[in-house]
Amino acid sequence: MSESDARLLARAAGGDPAAFDTFVERHQAAVLRLLRAMTDNHADVEDAFQEAFVAAWRHAGSFAGGDSARGWILQVARHALHRQHRRRAGEPARFDDLDALGAAAGWGCDEPPDALLARLADRELLERALDRLAPADREVLVLRDLEELSGEEAAAMLGLELPALKSRLHRARLRFGAALRELTDADT
Repeated sequence: MSESDARLLARAAGGDPAAFDTFVERHQAAVLRLLRAMTDNHADVEDAFQEAFVAAWRHAGSFAGGDSARGWILQVARHALHRQHRRRAGEPARFDDLDALGAAAGWGCDEPPDALLARLADRELLERALDRLAPADREVLVLRDLEELSGEEAAAMLGLELPALKSRLHRARLRFGAALRELTDADT
């Protein structure tokens, strides 16, 4: 007869890696099935899988034995995947180098100021540039620059801390400037 999950976790909590290996072998397929059902991102599945079993190793002693160990490890895995997504909440979809964004937006170029003013006066061009942005960039620009919400109001609305909002807004403005320049260059 095989050893119970509760006993394996108790031995793992006492520092027995062989007991924990047996526990992992017993439940890894179920954890993978759940994580794969929750996301299509293979990297997220791998990361959450690793994080779940590391957390289970560290907290093996907290398993009370009243519930099923499979349910417990599945809950740990579910939380690991959600933590990954929460960590990324508010982060940009991609990480662009600020110098590259600034150059694309026209910082440091010899363009006369009236050329920028002409672009900003062209409503259709502004709308086309806005449409090229990712939804998160459009959202922060609309809240701050069109609706004129304060930084604190926009941050609260988006569930961000004020410094995160400022960073996101800065990058969105740079991407918007780059889109404006790209459209203007394409039209000429």
